[in-house]
Amino acid sequence: MDLLLAGAAAPLEKWEARGFSPGAIEGPEAGDRRDDFSRRVAREEPGKPRPDGAFARAAQAILAFRVFPPRLVTGVLRTATVEVGGIVGLRYRVLPGVELFFASRAIERFDEQRDGVWRVGFSYRTLLGHPECGQETFSAEKNLETGEITVALRSWSRPGFWLTRLGAPVTRLVQVHANRAALRNLERVARG
Repeated sequence: MDLLLAGAAAPLEKWEARGFSPGAIEGPEAGDRRDDFSRRVAREEPGKPRPDGAFARAAQAILAFRVFPPRLVTGVLRTATVEVGGIVGLRYRVLPGVELFFASRAIERFDEQRDGVWRVGFSYRTLLGHPECGQETFSAEKNLETGEITVALRSWSRPGFWLTRLGAPVTRLVQVHANRAALRNLERVARG
């Protein structure tokens, strides 16, 4: 985790050289948090997503990692959209003019139809130095039969180092607040 002044460049090169958080590749353990933050955000006519509709807007925001409200968190990518193997950085505002920066690596990107649902999104796994150890999937999902559109953040995680373990109740509140804010932001984006 890096402490940055607002406007300072994100240290992407430093994070690109890092491996995954210890234990992240092995997957969740007993006692790890498993979260499913999801929200129905819109409805389109049944069938394939409309190219200019609510699903497309939510999917584009997710792939560009414009998931969180900018006043809280800013996503940082080297490319226009998340790419497998690429760094997905977060600038989290803690005080006016002060931000925390940490990053993960994208391990999957999908745009698929399966079991009556069209899904677009990606998964990332945390890197060494991230305050949490884990994996998260961000997705926009359209039920092809009903037309209902859902955005979701699904993850497993545990504290990544002693400071987040010590402050677990507070860091958990921050994590939940950020995920709920992301759902509200994606709903706003989907509705245009």
